[in-house]
Amino acid sequence: MVEHIWEEPDIYRIRLEVPWNPLKNLNIYVLKSAGEFLVIDTGFNRQECREALWAGIRELKLDMSATVLFLTHYHEDHIGLVWDFVERGIPVYMGDKEYTYYSKRTPKEITEDINAIFEYEGFPKEMLSEADRESWFHMPKPGFPVTVMKSGQEFRIGDCRIIVIGTPGHTPGNSVLYLPDHELLFSGDHILFDITPNISIWPQMSHPLADYLESLQKIRELHIRTAFPAHREMGENVYGRIDEIVQHHKGRLDEICQTAAVHPGITAYDIAKSIHWSLRNLTWDDFPYNQKWFAMSESLAHIDYLVDKGQLIREAGGDSVNGYRSKDVQITH
Repeated sequence: MVEHIWEEPDIYRIRLEVPWNPLKNLNIYVLKSAGEFLVIDTGFNRQECREALWAGIRELKLDMSATVLFLTHYHEDHIGLVWDFVERGIPVYMGDKEYTYYSKRTPKEITEDINAIFEYEGFPKEMLSEADRESWFHMPKPGFPVTVMKSGQEFRIGDCRIIVIGTPGHTPGNSVLYLPDHELLFSGDHILFDITPNISIWPQMSHPLADYLESLQKIRELHIRTAFPAHREMGENVYGRIDEIVQHHKGRLDEICQTAAVHPGITAYDIAKSIHWSLRNLTWDDFPYNQKWFAMSESLAHIDYLVDKGQLIREAGGDSVNGYRSKDVQITH
């Protein structure tokens, strides 16, 4: 389904429905200006996404020779169909930090590194060994050509000036796109309005939650009329949404501290089991495996933040599992 969602400049949304996924939909944006086109992200490497995406592109009558693709980050729902564009001769742009991070290791290797951390933090080994990592097969084959863009670098599509802004946190090198002359933001997964972006641990990324909160403040300093997120609906009150997201994370940090205070020595896995998650009111035992995996990773991102701030104390378990206890220190952001 194609919607014309903004005039001056012309911006269209191709909405890809993903009923099998909790995200529910993907928003692929197309910016048109002076006969040139920018496509932002691609959708999953699945046939139903491919058919819907290219039906929308045909409806918009994009000139392939005047089109550029920008990838906000390296998750499978954002880059899955990148080769469809490469094979049509369309240049691909991506933030330099994201491209560099993923050029050194495969998604499978990253997941295996995270799983090794999970095991040391109490996640049941048998669950990890039995995990269905279907997303590996929905990732594009490596080696697609990329023009890397530094944070702050500008490019033009027709009459539109576009700035790439690095916003690490959701991924190590996540980027958003800002149109300063129109005060518009393509926020990708950095700012969502109906759901909260997942903030997880990453191998060789020390402070994902601190990076994410800092990235939010970077966006707060911009003049923004409207933001176009990668999932669900767009929103005009970006600053109010930033406040809500910050409070969400503060609440999660407080909940983890309280849990560790009541259960000194608790593992990260048991913390993840104990805190509140908004997933159709399911209990932890009813969570799909992938949701448990993401909940564990997000819990560890918050735990690491609290350890860095001195709010939690990590009790290393040697060859066994780490435990955590609370320390009565004020959390500051």
